[in-house]
Amino acid sequence: MAVLTYWSARTGIFLAVLGVLWIVRWRDVMAFLAAFIVAWLVSYLVLPGMRAKAQAQMDAWISRSERGLREADAEEDAEIGADNDHGAPAGR
Repeated sequence: MAVLTYWSARTGIFLAVLGVLWIVRWRDVMAFLAAFIVAWLVSYLVLPGMRAKAQAQMDAWISRSERGLREADAEEDAEIGADNDHGAPAGR
């Protein structure tokens, strides 16, 4: 949930900056680029706690995913090893 909250806050900051630029009648592609840069800077300075929580949540997701992949690989290796033990011809 922390990732979604952080993403929502950053999106809100971007839209607020873009809205201010829209109000002052800056309505071209450069306004989007400026809003992106300003929103990035503001969110970097204002949301360090939210960013840390989101990063911790993402790290947990990645660790859980990697653990699942390692377990699946170990299971597959065990199955291949069992097949080789039972299906190998005598004398090899």
